[in-house]
Amino acid sequence: MNIDITNSEEFREIVRRSRARELHELTRRLYSGAVVVYGDAGMGKTTLLEMFRKENPGAYRKITLLRGYEIELDKSLLVPYILPGGMRPTAFPELVIIDGFDEVLAPALREQVADIVREGWTRGYKIILSARKHLNEKVFDQYTSSIRLRGINEEDIRALYELYARHSNKHPDLDMTVRDLVLADHSNPGDILAQFSYLVDDEDQFLYRNPVIIEELERPTIILDEAPKLITDLRVVNTKLLDRIGRRPEAIRELSPRQFEELVAELYQELGYQVQLTQQTRDGGKDLIIMHRSDIGNFMIYGECKHHAPDRPIGVGVVSELFGRINFDRATAGMVVTSSYFSPDAKVFQSKIEHQMSLVDFVKLSSMIETVPPKIIK
Repeated sequence: MNIDITNSEEFREIVRRSRARELHELTRRLYSGAVVVYGDAGMGKTTLLEMFRKENPGAYRKITLLRGYEIELDKSLLVPYILPGGMRPTAFPELVIIDGFDEVLAPALREQVADIVREGWTRGYKIILSARKHLNEKVFDQYTSSIRLRGINEEDIRALYELYARHSNKHPDLDMTVRDLVLADHSNPGDILAQFSYLVDDEDQFLYRNPVIIEELERPTIILDEAPKLITDLRVVNTKLLDRIGRRPEAIRELSPRQFEELVAELYQELGYQVQLTQQTRDGGKDLIIMHRSDIGNFMIYGECKHHAPDRPIGVGVVSELFGRINFDRATAGMVVTSSYFSPDAKVFQSKIEHQMSLVDFVKLSSMIETVPPKIIK
């Protein structure tokens, strides 16, 4: 079982120390208006906002934290803050935090948030937004101040390493190799934690974010001109799965994660592709390798299967990590298949690389299954 070090008080203290200046700046700037916290993916915006909320319970009448994708999916979340004649200024205002505001894509919703920012001080609200890139809208330039998150320093990286190393189940030499390479190449907190979490991961998997570490620790070999072996031993089982799912698509929810992978593998094989289902305990960031040969060339596609509950979306992290993997291995393209749906930020990211990445959600997967030739579903 993996150890979640991020729940420890020692971890929180390291984060608190590394972001002491930003926490102080948030407090100071909120006195005069709304604040936007900027930072690249993995820079720790969410962690900073969560910590600010937990450390200031007595400073505000109420603290509400909303996610950008939640607002995009449910516009009613903004209703309490846009009703005419809402709150009036008090000694204890309400703090409204919208984490990942750049995931709010609908213009009408963005305008509502702009109104809240513009009128918040007259209604007793303090506002914090977070975003990856500058909000190119005049109202935010006019009514907000900004804080930009930078990477953490070497002292804090070493403190995090010492914390993870005490719980590491890997060889000490490997621990130090990861530490030294992280110190040399990274200051992004998200990347650092991804690398260090490898030290306490029971499964011998690794996030392929740093090609130098891969070269040092795993040295993977991908032979592009050799087609993977077709899956055959799962054919009978998976045909039964297709049979059941074909008549009742909601039965996808009843499958185990491995059965879901097998279902997707069988489906693409029946649609005419050559498919390799990777080992269950070590997929290196991909569950399927799909080969397609045609007159215009040979294509290798990495597939990632995510069997989630219907109310649990797939975020941009899954898509971006697979994209990094296909680039590192020089595969042709990638796809993420899920039994749920994709968050707005995942869709936006995919739209920028649409020729190298496809997203298949529950609705599309059900439709694909229904189009399988009748002779397959017996």
